[in-house]
Amino acid sequence: MANKTIPTTAPSLGDRYAELTVILLTAIALIAGWVFKSSVENRSVPFESMGISAQVPAGWRQIQTEDELLHASDRFATGFGTTYLITEIPIASGAEPGQVASSLNLKRAQELDSYRILSQESVNVGGREAFKTSYVFVVSDPNVVRDVLPKVALGADYIFMDEGKAVAVTYWASQENYEADFARFYRFLSTVKF
Repeated sequence: MANKTIPTTAPSLGDRYAELTVILLTAIALIAGWVFKSSVENRSVPFESMGISAQVPAGWRQIQTEDELLHASDRFATGFGTTYLITEIPIASGAEPGQVASSLNLKRAQELDSYRILSQESVNVGGREAFKTSYVFVVSDPNVVRDVLPKVALGADYIFMDEGKAVAVTYWASQENYEADFARFYRFLSTVKF
């Protein structure tokens, strides 16, 4: 039998780099998707009331209340939605941030179930001095015939003193979402101007 020689052809440039091209296009598509997702999540709408302005996340439900200048909640959250509040508190001349925090703590203890203070400290937020109170409370459905378990929520009040008034910027989130949502709240907090 005669040996047959099988002709071989050199792989083309496209054959050599096809796998690399697929990997590169996949990476570019993933990065573009992440950038698009981030831009949608970080969209905001302007808010202004009584000389206080901020950038509230777009798509959040804003509720009008008598006590708060802003009450915004994440409408797409399941269970207890992440909430941002801005409250203006009239103060006596010479009042200290700790005194304002004590007054707000008393109010929170009357309004929130199982309210407990976790920590209190002076902090610096974007070059502004603030007094921070961290706390925990329980959120339960007032409808007693529903079979929904109460949820543990965490909160933080940032109290800023400003010429005869105090401005409290508040963050509430469920225990599961508190850490994950805090970066977005901090971006919101840095947009608050008065």
